[in-house]
Amino acid sequence: MKFSVVAPFALALFLECPAFAQTVLPVTPSPYLVSSINKVMFQLPDASSDLVLLSAHRGSWEVYPENSAYALQDAWNSGFETVEIDVRFTSDKQVVLSHDYKIDRVSTGSGFLYSQSLAQVKAVDLRDRHGRVFKDANGKTAKFLTFSEALDLLARYISTDGYGYLMIVDVKGAVDDQDPSDPIELTQKCLDILAAKNNANLSKAIVFKLKSKDAVDLGTFLNRTTYNPDVVGGLVVVENPDDANVKSSNYDPHQDVVYDQWNTAPFSVQFEMNQFYKGDGLQKYFLYSDQKQGAATYHESNYYPEGVANSAGKCCFGHNTDPKSTATGGIIPDYRGDPEMAVINRTNLITTDWPDVVGDMLRALGRRNIDRLTH
Repeated sequence: MKFSVVAPFALALFLECPAFAQTVLPVTPSPYLVSSINKVMFQLPDASSDLVLLSAHRGSWEVYPENSAYALQDAWNSGFETVEIDVRFTSDKQVVLSHDYKIDRVSTGSGFLYSQSLAQVKAVDLRDRHGRVFKDANGKTAKFLTFSEALDLLARYISTDGYGYLMIVDVKGAVDDQDPSDPIELTQKCLDILAAKNNANLSKAIVFKLKSKDAVDLGTFLNRTTYNPDVVGGLVVVENPDDANVKSSNYDPHQDVVYDQWNTAPFSVQFEMNQFYKGDGLQKYFLYSDQKQGAATYHESNYYPEGVANSAGKCCFGHNTDPKSTATGGIIPDYRGDPEMAVINRTNLITTDWPDVVGDMLRALGRRNIDRLTH
């Protein structure tokens, strides 16, 4: 049966199954087909393509507290076809949205997330990127979301005729010896939560994302999880060579056994390569002649304050973007905050803190033909 493109606006036919998370902003129905977003995301990268997808990193966190219901809804209401959230375990193995492993920066709480229960985490209020406790026009504060609550919010945007948005779930691994988090276990927990929603259209709108070292090899990932590409929207594997390889423009991706294995996976995968500077080892990945999967990149905001440094370890609490720098501490010159670095790459999707700015740049290059997502 063929549906009209205007159906989501005219009818707003949402799934009958209830959504339990309370919306904090009005819901603006999506003009995009989830299947069309998925198709573009996982096709072979083509530098001449007229469409590069955008993913709002942690939602609209330039405006609202990151990974909050406000940030997610605002990004979808703004028409960005994808948002990326971050998930971590609490001490009682509940899954909550948090980019950082410590909650000090993003909330009124303190300490390691993995050492606190869900009840403790839910008791604190979220801060905006400037450290201010957020309150909406009604004086309501923002709270940490569970993964289940985030799914319920997305379900409000998924229509019965296939329109909606995507949510990329960045699965965070352990950050120190005391952190018991297992990223594959966390992935499976998320899969279980998603399956319990019993919503096939919602499941196809969820894409999981893991670092290659956390996903391990293809066989291990499939043996330890119930991941099914026919049920879930897709899988992103973050492929970052070690520092020595990143520094070398002579690095050959054919030397990367893990990359070659995922590149020939019997289902769609997207590789995200977070390039440090033009000409580094990751440039070869974008130009990989044997590429069989989609390719993505990440553009971050280099403006302080930003929380990327707190994500996976304790090593990078400062950024150095000067290519002539002699800074100690192993800090690599990092140009991921330069939008031009993102838009020039052969990529299907750009995850960014500034989707509006990067979107304008892509439109100027003729690479934001979002009409392709409506049919």
